[in-house]
Amino acid sequence: MITLEPSAAEKVRVLVLDIDGVLTRPELVLGRDGEELKVFSVKDGVAIKFAQHAGIDVVFLSARSSLIVEHRATMLGVTEVYQGEHAKLSRIRRIAEEHGIGLEAIAYVGDDIVDIEPLMAAGVGIAVADACADVLAVVSHVTDALGGRGAVRETVEAILKARGDWERVVKDYIANAS
Repeated sequence: MITLEPSAAEKVRVLVLDIDGVLTRPELVLGRDGEELKVFSVKDGVAIKFAQHAGIDVVFLSARSSLIVEHRATMLGVTEVYQGEHAKLSRIRRIAEEHGIGLEAIAYVGDDIVDIEPLMAAGVGIAVADACADVLAVVSHVTDALGGRGAVRETVEAILKARGDWERVVKDYIANAS
């Protein structure tokens, strides 16, 4: 389980998540007719709801494009989805500007080469356990969980626990889900 400094976690206002290899397993499954399939972790989905309940905006950012990502975002109430974005650093700078925050208020979770610049620029850069070696070399925080298998849950839990908000958010979420 990653551990974050409370001072860094307190600053987080936006959680930016890469898709392939972070929210999904690092695999591309194609159906017989060429349709793309992705597997998302239910635990990660619940964690996204926890983050939103705690007042953290969640953003999906991917170099690839997929209708499945739009569908998953809609299911989770994620309204900011950027796909086909190869210049991810430029995009997170625009995200920060649009939210009226500095980069130190962004937590970014990534796994591959295109994520290196935003990971280094964000206030909190987190790699999933099965990230490529180049990514692992530049981050201070690495999840125990693999991409698509609870890494986002671990990230959100670490942020909220460092803030002292975890128990309250879970309790409120459960009470409001009934």
